[in-house]
Amino acid sequence: MIAPRVEQLEKDLRRAAACRQYKEVARLATEIGEVARGHALDARKGDARAAESARKMYDLLSWALVMMQAARSACVAELRLVTTATRYARPSGATGRTAAVSLDA
Repeated sequence: MIAPRVEQLEKDLRRAAACRQYKEVARLATEIGEVARGHALDARKGDARAAESARKMYDLLSWALVMMQAARSACVAELRLVTTATRYARPSGATGRTAAVSLDA
């Protein structure tokens, strides 16, 4: 049986990852790791529930990592798009001007 605290941490982590709240994900991942460590210390050697719990925690943290990597990649792509688009954009009402350099200084 999964403790209600662990379930809540999992929900919070998934929400934070989906909302791209990087610091919150890091904080929750640390807290989940501490909870998992406590469960591991309390478990008996060879306990199948402990192994299952560890697999679930590993899957959850692996999922969060992939979500963060995907979110950061999406941010990079958006920034590249904005950078490229603004390179060719002119303020409204601006006429095409050419820069002039005077060499007679």
